[in-house]
Amino acid sequence: MERLLITRRHVLKVAGVATGLAAASMVLGPLRVLADDEPEDGLGPFGPWSPPVRIEELESDAMDYHPAISRDGLSLYFSTSRYAPDFKVAIAVVRRPHRKAAWDLSTLTPVEGLNAAGATAAPNLTPDGLLMYFQSNRLGHGGDLYVSSRRHTDDAWGLPVLVPGQLNTPTASESAATYFRDRTSGAVRLYFSRFPGIGSIGDPNQDFNIYVSDQDQDGAFGEGTLVPALNSVPSPGDTPGTWSRDTRTAIRRDGLEMFITSNRHGGLSYSGGPIENLWVATRSSTSTDDWDVPMRVPAVNSGFGEGGPALSWDARTLYFFSARTAAAGPGNWQLWMSTREELGD
Repeated sequence: MERLLITRRHVLKVAGVATGLAAASMVLGPLRVLADDEPEDGLGPFGPWSPPVRIEELESDAMDYHPAISRDGLSLYFSTSRYAPDFKVAIAVVRRPHRKAAWDLSTLTPVEGLNAAGATAAPNLTPDGLLMYFQSNRLGHGGDLYVSSRRHTDDAWGLPVLVPGQLNTPTASESAATYFRDRTSGAVRLYFSRFPGIGSIGDPNQDFNIYVSDQDQDGAFGEGTLVPALNSVPSPGDTPGTWSRDTRTAIRRDGLEMFITSNRHGGLSYSGGPIENLWVATRSSTSTDDWDVPMRVPAVNSGFGEGGPALSWDARTLYFFSARTAAAGPGNWQLWMSTREELGD
Protein backbone atom coordinates (compact mmCIF):
# COMPACT_ATOMS: atom_id res chain seq x y z
CA MET A 1 0.00 0.00 0.00
CA GLU A 2 1.28 3.46 -0.90
CA ARG A 3 1.73 5.67 2.17
CA LEU A 4 1.77 9.43 2.67
CA LEU A 5 5.08 10.48 4.19
CA ILE A 6 4.53 14.00 5.50
CA THR A 7 1.12 15.54 6.11
CA ARG A 8 0.17 19.20 5.91
CA ARG A 9 -0.92 19.26 9.54
CA HIS A 10 2.35 17.82 10.88
CA VAL A 11 4.57 19.93 8.64
CA LEU A 12 2.82 23.12 9.71
CA LYS A 13 3.05 22.14 13.35
CA VAL A 14 6.75 21.31 13.22
CA ALA A 15 7.89 23.99 10.82
CA GLY A 16 6.00 26.67 12.71
CA VAL A 17 8.03 25.90 15.82
CA ALA A 18 11.38 25.09 14.27
CA THR A 19 11.91 27.34 11.30
CA GLY A 20 8.78 29.35 10.70
CA LEU A 21 5.96 29.06 8.19
CA ALA A 22 8.34 29.75 5.34
CA ALA A 23 9.90 26.33 5.95
CA ALA A 24 6.49 24.70 5.74
CA SER A 25 5.85 26.15 2.30
CA MET A 26 9.08 24.55 1.08
CA VAL A 27 7.97 21.09 2.18
CA LEU A 28 4.23 21.19 1.46
CA GLY A 29 4.74 21.19 -2.28
CA PRO A 30 6.31 17.72 -2.69
CA LEU A 31 3.77 15.73 -0.63
CA ARG A 32 3.54 12.36 -2.33
CA VAL A 33 3.85 8.63 -1.82
CA LEU A 34 6.86 6.41 -2.20
CA ALA A 35 6.42 3.77 -4.85
CA ASP A 36 9.10 1.42 -6.12
CA ASP A 37 9.11 0.76 -9.83
CA GLU A 38 10.88 -2.58 -9.69
CA PRO A 39 9.64 -5.98 -8.53
CA GLU A 40 11.21 -7.15 -5.27
CA ASP A 41 13.58 -9.87 -6.36
CA GLY A 42 15.48 -11.88 -3.80
CA LEU A 43 18.90 -10.60 -2.78
CA GLY A 44 21.82 -12.91 -2.20
CA PRO A 45 23.38 -15.10 -1.20
CA PHE A 46 26.57 -13.10 -1.53
CA GLY A 47 30.24 -13.88 -1.61
CA PRO A 48 32.80 -12.33 0.77
CA TRP A 49 33.59 -8.63 0.91
CA SER A 50 36.69 -7.56 -1.00
CA PRO A 51 39.63 -5.86 0.72
CA PRO A 52 38.58 -2.20 1.13
CA VAL A 53 39.93 0.50 -1.16
CA ARG A 54 40.09 4.21 -0.45
CA ILE A 55 38.06 6.44 -2.76
CA GLU A 56 41.22 8.20 -3.84
CA GLU A 57 39.69 11.03 -5.85
CA LEU A 58 37.94 12.23 -2.66
CA GLU A 59 41.01 12.02 -0.42
CA SER A 60 41.56 15.17 1.64
CA ASP A 61 43.14 16.43 4.85
CA ALA A 62 39.63 17.05 6.22
CA MET A 63 37.34 14.62 8.03
CA ASP A 64 35.06 12.88 5.51
CA TYR A 65 32.57 10.37 6.88
CA HIS A 66 28.95 9.05 7.01
CA PRO A 67 28.34 8.53 3.27
CA ALA A 68 24.95 8.03 1.60
CA ILE A 69 24.62 6.64 -1.91
CA SER A 70 21.72 7.34 -4.25
CA ARG A 71 19.73 4.44 -5.68
CA ASP A 72 21.23 4.91 -9.16
CA GLY A 73 24.74 5.04 -7.68
CA LEU A 74 25.55 8.36 -9.32
CA SER A 75 25.36 10.72 -6.33
CA LEU A 76 27.39 10.31 -3.14
CA TYR A 77 26.49 12.46 -0.14
CA PHE A 78 28.76 12.59 2.91
CA SER A 79 29.59 14.54 6.05
CA THR A 80 32.74 16.65 5.90
CA SER A 81 34.78 19.31 7.68
CA ARG A 82 36.09 20.64 4.32
CA TYR A 83 34.00 23.81 4.53
CA ALA A 84 35.00 24.99 8.00
CA PRO A 85 34.84 27.61 9.43
CA ASP A 86 31.64 28.48 7.51
CA PHE A 87 30.22 25.09 8.51
CA LYS A 88 31.78 23.10 11.33
CA VAL A 89 30.47 19.94 9.66
CA ALA A 90 28.52 20.03 6.41
CA ILE A 91 26.82 17.62 4.04
CA ALA A 92 28.46 17.61 0.62
CA VAL A 93 27.58 15.84 -2.62
CA VAL A 94 29.71 14.60 -5.49
CA ARG A 95 28.55 12.97 -8.73
CA ARG A 96 29.74 10.72 -11.53
CA PRO A 97 28.40 9.99 -15.03
CA HIS A 98 28.09 6.21 -14.59
CA ARG A 99 28.68 3.59 -11.91
CA LYS A 100 32.13 2.56 -13.10
CA ALA A 101 33.41 6.13 -13.39
CA ALA A 102 35.50 7.97 -10.82
CA TRP A 103 33.74 10.66 -8.81
CA ASP A 104 33.91 14.01 -10.63
CA LEU A 105 35.55 16.53 -8.28
CA SER A 106 34.22 19.42 -10.36
CA THR A 107 30.74 18.50 -9.05
CA LEU A 108 31.77 18.38 -5.38
CA THR A 109 29.87 21.00 -3.38
CA PRO A 110 28.16 21.53 -0.03
CA VAL A 111 24.46 20.82 -0.43
CA GLU A 112 22.76 24.18 -0.85
CA GLY A 113 20.10 24.99 1.73
CA LEU A 114 20.86 22.06 4.05
CA ASN A 115 23.83 23.19 6.09
CA ALA A 116 23.91 25.49 9.10
CA ALA A 117 26.60 27.19 11.19
CA GLY A 118 26.91 24.23 13.56
CA ALA A 119 27.11 20.60 12.54
CA THR A 120 24.95 19.04 9.82
CA ALA A 121 25.78 15.41 9.15
CA ALA A 122 24.85 11.77 8.52
CA PRO A 123 22.62 12.04 5.41
CA ASN A 124 20.23 9.22 4.51
CA LEU A 125 18.16 9.11 1.30
CA THR A 126 14.83 7.47 0.62
CA PRO A 127 14.95 5.08 -2.37
CA ASP A 128 13.25 7.57 -4.70
CA GLY A 129 15.83 10.25 -3.77
CA LEU A 130 13.16 12.80 -2.86
CA LEU A 131 13.61 12.87 0.91
CA MET A 132 16.82 13.24 2.89
CA TYR A 133 17.04 12.61 6.64
CA PHE A 134 20.01 13.98 8.56
CA GLN A 135 21.13 15.19 11.97
CA SER A 136 21.88 18.76 13.05
CA ASN A 137 22.43 20.84 16.16
CA ARG A 138 21.24 24.04 14.47
CA LEU A 139 18.74 24.89 17.22
CA GLY A 140 21.37 24.70 19.95
CA HIS A 141 20.18 21.31 21.18
CA GLY A 142 22.64 18.42 21.35
CA GLY A 143 21.23 17.03 18.13
CA ASP A 144 17.95 16.39 16.33
CA LEU A 145 16.82 14.62 13.17
CA TYR A 146 15.65 16.74 10.25
CA VAL A 147 14.16 16.03 6.84
CA SER A 148 14.39 17.90 3.56
CA SER A 149 12.44 17.19 0.38
CA ARG A 150 12.37 17.95 -3.32
CA ARG A 151 9.95 17.27 -6.21
CA HIS A 152 12.46 15.72 -8.60
CA THR A 153 15.96 14.31 -8.19
CA ASP A 154 17.48 17.16 -10.19
CA ASP A 155 15.80 19.84 -8.03
CA ALA A 156 17.39 21.70 -5.15
CA TRP A 157 16.63 20.45 -1.66
CA GLY A 158 13.93 22.31 0.26
CA LEU A 159 14.34 24.03 3.60
CA PRO A 160 14.79 21.37 6.33
CA VAL A 161 12.26 20.82 9.12
CA LEU A 162 12.37 18.65 12.20
CA VAL A 163 11.15 15.13 11.50
CA PRO A 164 7.39 15.25 12.18
CA GLY A 165 6.09 13.48 15.27
CA GLN A 166 7.67 12.56 18.59
CA LEU A 167 10.98 11.10 17.43
CA ASN A 168 13.04 14.10 18.57
CA THR A 169 13.04 14.41 22.35
CA PRO A 170 13.94 17.41 24.56
CA THR A 171 16.19 15.43 26.92
CA ALA A 172 18.19 13.36 24.41
CA SER A 173 20.11 13.70 21.18
CA GLU A 174 18.91 11.83 18.09
CA SER A 175 21.16 11.06 15.15
CA ALA A 176 22.05 8.66 12.32
CA ALA A 177 18.65 8.02 10.71
CA THR A 178 18.20 5.00 8.42
CA TYR A 179 15.00 4.88 6.38
CA PHE A 180 13.32 1.54 5.64
CA ARG A 181 10.06 0.79 3.86
CA ASP A 182 8.84 -2.80 4.14
CA ARG A 183 7.64 -3.72 0.67
CA THR A 184 5.52 -6.55 2.05
CA SER A 185 3.49 -4.53 4.55
CA GLY A 186 4.07 -0.97 3.30
CA ALA A 187 5.21 0.05 6.79
CA VAL A 188 7.82 2.82 7.04
CA ARG A 189 10.36 2.82 9.85
CA LEU A 190 13.33 4.93 10.88
CA TYR A 191 16.23 3.30 12.69
CA PHE A 192 18.30 5.89 14.57
CA SER A 193 20.72 6.39 17.45
CA ARG A 194 19.82 8.14 20.69
CA PHE A 195 22.16 9.48 23.37
CA PRO A 196 20.64 10.91 26.56
CA GLY A 197 23.91 12.38 27.86
CA ILE A 198 27.39 11.56 29.09
CA GLY A 199 27.34 8.19 30.78
CA SER A 200 29.05 4.88 31.32
CA ILE A 201 29.06 1.60 29.47
CA GLY A 202 27.34 -0.02 32.44
CA ASP A 203 24.23 2.16 32.17
CA PRO A 204 22.24 1.46 28.99
CA ASN A 205 20.23 4.65 29.52
CA GLN A 206 23.39 6.75 29.12
CA ASP A 207 24.95 5.15 26.05
CA PHE A 208 24.50 5.57 22.30
CA ASN A 209 21.82 3.01 21.44
CA ILE A 210 19.93 2.05 18.30
CA TYR A 211 16.18 2.71 18.30
CA VAL A 212 13.42 2.26 15.73
CA SER A 213 10.42 4.52 15.11
CA ASP A 214 7.28 3.62 13.16
CA GLN A 215 5.54 6.10 10.90
CA ASP A 216 1.80 6.50 11.43
CA GLN A 217 -0.81 7.01 8.72
CA ASP A 218 -0.57 10.79 9.13
CA GLY A 219 3.14 10.66 8.29
CA ALA A 220 4.46 11.34 11.80
CA PHE A 221 7.03 9.18 13.56
CA GLY A 222 6.64 7.86 17.10
CA GLU A 223 9.16 8.43 19.88
CA GLY A 224 10.92 5.18 19.10
CA THR A 225 11.74 1.97 20.93
CA LEU A 226 15.05 0.37 21.76
CA VAL A 227 16.20 -2.50 19.53
CA PRO A 228 17.91 -4.77 22.09
CA ALA A 229 19.23 -7.26 19.53
CA LEU A 230 21.29 -4.55 17.77
CA ASN A 231 22.80 -2.93 20.86
CA SER A 232 25.89 -3.99 22.78
CA VAL A 233 25.82 -4.97 26.44
CA PRO A 234 28.49 -4.40 29.11
CA SER A 235 30.76 -7.17 30.24
CA PRO A 236 32.16 -7.79 33.74
CA GLY A 237 35.23 -5.66 34.29
CA ASP A 238 34.26 -2.81 31.94
CA THR A 239 35.70 0.47 33.15
CA PRO A 240 33.05 2.90 34.41
CA GLY A 241 32.87 6.02 32.27
CA THR A 242 33.66 4.19 29.03
CA TRP A 243 31.09 5.08 26.40
CA SER A 244 29.24 2.38 24.54
CA ARG A 245 28.52 3.41 20.97
CA ASP A 246 25.95 1.72 18.73
CA THR A 247 25.27 4.35 16.12
CA ARG A 248 25.03 4.61 12.34
CA THR A 249 23.27 1.78 10.49
CA ALA A 250 22.56 0.70 6.92
CA ILE A 251 19.82 -1.74 5.97
CA ARG A 252 19.55 -3.88 2.85
CA ARG A 253 16.49 -3.00 0.81
CA ASP A 254 14.76 -6.30 1.63
CA GLY A 255 15.24 -5.54 5.34
CA LEU A 256 17.04 -8.79 6.15
CA GLU A 257 20.61 -7.50 6.63
CA MET A 258 21.71 -4.62 8.87
CA PHE A 259 25.16 -3.05 9.10
CA ILE A 260 26.04 -1.35 12.40
CA THR A 261 28.72 1.02 13.67
CA SER A 262 29.71 -0.15 17.15
CA ASN A 263 32.63 -0.18 19.59
CA ARG A 264 31.34 -3.36 21.27
CA HIS A 265 33.60 -6.10 22.59
CA GLY A 266 35.22 -8.32 19.98
CA GLY A 267 36.17 -5.57 17.56
CA LEU A 268 39.65 -4.95 16.19
CA SER A 269 41.59 -2.19 17.97
CA TYR A 270 45.09 -0.82 17.42
CA SER A 271 45.18 0.38 21.04
CA GLY A 272 43.43 -2.51 22.74
CA GLY A 273 40.66 -0.18 23.92
CA PRO A 274 37.13 0.26 22.55
CA ILE A 275 37.07 1.49 18.96
CA GLU A 276 34.39 1.51 16.31
CA ASN A 277 34.12 -1.42 13.91
CA LEU A 278 31.56 -2.38 11.29
CA TRP A 279 29.23 -5.21 12.27
CA VAL A 280 26.45 -7.04 10.44
CA ALA A 281 23.26 -8.68 11.68
CA THR A 282 20.63 -10.66 9.79
CA ARG A 283 17.05 -11.71 10.43
CA SER A 284 14.66 -14.16 8.80
CA SER A 285 11.71 -11.79 8.40
CA THR A 286 10.89 -8.08 8.52
CA SER A 287 8.01 -8.90 10.87
CA THR A 288 10.44 -8.98 13.80
CA ASP A 289 13.36 -7.00 15.20
CA ASP A 290 14.77 -10.16 16.74
CA TRP A 291 18.02 -9.90 14.80
CA ASP A 292 20.71 -12.54 15.01
CA VAL A 293 23.77 -11.65 17.10
CA PRO A 294 25.80 -9.05 15.12
CA MET A 295 29.10 -10.30 13.73
CA ARG A 296 32.13 -8.23 12.80
CA VAL A 297 32.16 -7.71 9.02
CA PRO A 298 35.03 -9.89 7.73
CA ALA A 299 37.93 -8.28 5.83
CA VAL A 300 36.59 -4.73 6.19
CA ASN A 301 37.79 -3.56 9.62
CA SER A 302 41.34 -2.38 10.30
CA GLY A 303 41.39 -1.67 14.04
CA PHE A 304 41.88 2.08 13.45
CA GLY A 305 38.15 2.82 13.41
CA GLU A 306 35.49 2.14 10.80
CA GLY A 307 31.86 3.27 10.67
CA GLY A 308 29.05 5.10 8.89
CA PRO A 309 28.01 2.28 6.53
CA ALA A 310 25.99 2.95 3.37
CA LEU A 311 24.83 0.10 1.14
CA SER A 312 24.22 0.33 -2.59
CA TRP A 313 20.77 -0.54 -3.95
CA ASP A 314 22.02 -3.90 -5.31
CA ALA A 315 23.72 -4.58 -1.92
CA ARG A 316 27.04 -5.25 -3.63
CA THR A 317 28.96 -2.15 -2.53
CA LEU A 318 29.53 -1.01 1.03
CA TYR A 319 30.63 2.60 1.52
CA PHE A 320 32.03 3.65 4.90
CA PHE A 321 34.60 5.83 6.64
CA SER A 322 37.92 4.58 7.95
CA ALA A 323 40.88 6.10 9.79
CA ARG A 324 43.42 3.53 8.62
CA THR A 325 45.87 5.20 6.19
CA ALA A 326 44.31 8.58 5.54
CA ALA A 327 46.06 11.60 4.07
CA ALA A 328 46.72 13.10 7.51
CA GLY A 329 47.64 9.76 9.09
CA PRO A 330 45.62 7.34 11.22
CA GLY A 331 42.82 9.11 13.03
CA ASN A 332 41.64 11.14 10.04
CA TRP A 333 38.40 9.72 8.63
CA GLN A 334 38.30 9.18 4.89
CA LEU A 335 35.83 7.43 2.56
CA TRP A 336 36.39 3.80 1.61
CA MET A 337 34.45 1.06 -0.14
CA SER A 338 34.30 -2.71 -0.42
CA THR A 339 32.43 -4.90 -2.92
CA ARG A 340 30.97 -8.39 -3.07
CA GLU A 341 29.44 -10.58 -5.76
CA GLU A 342 26.02 -12.16 -5.71
CA LEU A 343 26.56 -15.90 -5.91
CA GLY A 344 25.13 -17.59 -8.95
CA ASP A 345 25.60 -14.57 -11.27
